[in-house]
Amino acid sequence: MKLSKQSITVLSFTLGACLFVSTAFADALLGSGYDRLKDSAKNTATLMEKDLKNYTVEALYSLKDNDQTLLQASMFKKMDTVNQLTEDNTVTKTAKGETTSSYSYSDKKLSISKRGMDNTYYVTEYPADVNRKGPAEFSSPFKEKGAAEIEKIVDAVVGSLKDYVQVEEGTNGGKVYSGSLSEAQVPAVVNAVSSFGIKQILNDERDLPKIESDIFVKKVVGTAVENKAGYLENVTGDITLSGKDKNGVQHDLSLNVIVKLSEIGSTKIAMPDLTSAKVEKVSYSGGFSSKYVGTYKNDIIMDKDGKFVKIGERTVEVTSVDGDKVTGKYSETVYPGFESEYPNKDAFNFEYNPATSSTFTYTDAKGEQKNGRIHPNSAGKVYFEMNIEVMDKNSYRSNSKPYYDGEFRRIFE
Repeated sequence: MKLSKQSITVLSFTLGACLFVSTAFADALLGSGYDRLKDSAKNTATLMEKDLKNYTVEALYSLKDNDQTLLQASMFKKMDTVNQLTEDNTVTKTAKGETTSSYSYSDKKLSISKRGMDNTYYVTEYPADVNRKGPAEFSSPFKEKGAAEIEKIVDAVVGSLKDYVQVEEGTNGGKVYSGSLSEAQVPAVVNAVSSFGIKQILNDERDLPKIESDIFVKKVVGTAVENKAGYLENVTGDITLSGKDKNGVQHDLSLNVIVKLSEIGSTKIAMPDLTSAKVEKVSYSGGFSSKYVGTYKNDIIMDKDGKFVKIGERTVEVTSVDGDKVTGKYSETVYPGFESEYPNKDAFNFEYNPATSSTFTYTDAKGEQKNGRIHPNSAGKVYFEMNIEVMDKNSYRSNSKPYYDGEFRRIFE
C-alpha cells in the first residue's frame, strides 16, 4: 500500500485537532490546561524559529485498520539554524512489507538527495547570486495565513471538554498534559467535523478502506510533555475512527503519532562523503534540457474486485525547453465504462520556470486554480506533481488525485 501525503496530512490534522480540543480546562489551581498547552506549542514554534541553534525532530506514526497495519513510517529531521544545514531521513513500510526510504542534505551552497534502492546521489549546486532562502529557516505555523481563524474555531468548542484533562507537575519544573476521551465523551460537533474530514479522505484515497456511514471518533488518547524551559519536547497521540463500508463491515481506523524534539544544542550535521559514490549533477533550475522534449505517459490503474484494472492513461507532453523554462501539456483519457470512477479529467497547458517560481499554475477540471511541478526522474522519465500546496519557499505538500501516479515514461515512436 502506498498512502498519499493527503491522507496522512488530514488524518494527522484530525488527530491534532481532537487532542487540542480534548485539552480543555484542567485543575483551577493550575489554570487553563488548554490555554497552557496552546501557549507552550506557540512558544515551542517561536523558539524553533528564532532561538534554538540546532535541534532534531523525530516523528513516528503508524496506521491500522482493524488491527492490521497499513503503514508505518519514521522521519528524522536535523536542523542547524546558525550554519543553515539540514539533514532528513525517512523510512516507510507498507502492509505488504515493502520498505521505501529517502535521504537529503542541504546547506547554503548545495543540496544532496538519495531515494530508495537508487544508489545515485543527486547533487544540486547553487550559484552565489541565486535568491535562495536558507534551508534551515523555520516558520512558525501559528503565523501562517489563516492560522488565527482556525485557532478561534478550535477555541469555540473546547469548553464542553473541560473535565477530561489532567495537568501535572513534571520533573525539573516542567508540566505533563494528559487526556483521554471515550466514544461517549466526544462531542457531536467534533464527530461532525471528523466525519466530514474522513469522508474527504476516503473519497480520494484508493488504498484506505471505503468507510461510508456511521462515522465517529471512537477514542482519543494523548500526552504532551513540557520541560522547564516552557517548550514541548514530547507529544504522543492515538485516535481511533470508526465506521462501516458499503457492505456494512465495521472498520476501526487507528492512527498513532509520536513527535519528539531533542538534541537541542548538540545536533551534529555533516555532508555525506561522496568520494566513491555514484553522483549525478542536477541543475538548480530543474535539470531540464532539449533532450526532454517529447511525450510521456503512464496508466490510470484502480484496484477493483481484488484485481488491478487499467481504466485510462495520463499524458505529459514537453513541447519546449528554453533555458530554465519548460513548456508543455497535460491530459487524461478515461476508458468508456469507467467515467464514474474518474469523473474529473484534467487537461491543461503549463509553463514552468523554476528559476523564478517553485511551481507552475494551472486550472483543473473543476475550474479551480492549482499548483504543479515537473522535474526529471531517471533516464527517459519525468515526475509530474499536481495539486501542490506551497507552505513556504522551501517546503510544500502534494495532495494527489485518486489513483494518481506521478512517474511518466517517455514514449519512443
